[in-house]
Amino acid sequence: MADKNSELNRRKFMEIGIYAISGTIAAASTVALATFAVGPSFKKEKSKWIEIDSEEVPIGTNGFARVVLEYETKDGWLTSTERDLAYVKRVKKDEVIAISAVCTHLGCIVSWDEEKKIFKCPCHDGRFDAEGRVISGPPPAPLKRHKTKIEDGRILIATETMPYGGNQSV
Repeated sequence: MADKNSELNRRKFMEIGIYAISGTIAAASTVALATFAVGPSFKKEKSKWIEIDSEEVPIGTNGFARVVLEYETKDGWLTSTERDLAYVKRVKKDEVIAISAVCTHLGCIVSWDEEKKIFKCPCHDGRFDAEGRVISGPPPAPLKRHKTKIEDGRILIATETMPYGGNQSV
């Protein structure tokens, strides 16, 4: 009888072992397939650097050059072409500022008034100074900035914006 009980124990042990190994393989396969299928939708695309023509932004002018940033973005599996509008000013030979043209109130496009040296939002009469700070109207925050850098005489502007006051030059 002792042999029969020990045989059942060995058989039961082998059965449990096979189920455990099969379950581990199934779980690992499920995780790998789920990561492959759903993973790309959780990846955030990094900011891209867009080169703009240096001729568009002369050194030492009081006004801003209106620049269209066109680039491709990938969201999960969907790739699309995005366009952003920025106002770019070359402060010095090696310093450029780029202010987003999107109003912080409702996302309207602001325009630069060269005569008054202010940005104006046409929708709700929001006004911003030349630095992008709110002067009047309903906008709750200053205009956002694009990071900028100059490499080998080329002006590069990041597609990602950040709140005013951050580190704009890299």
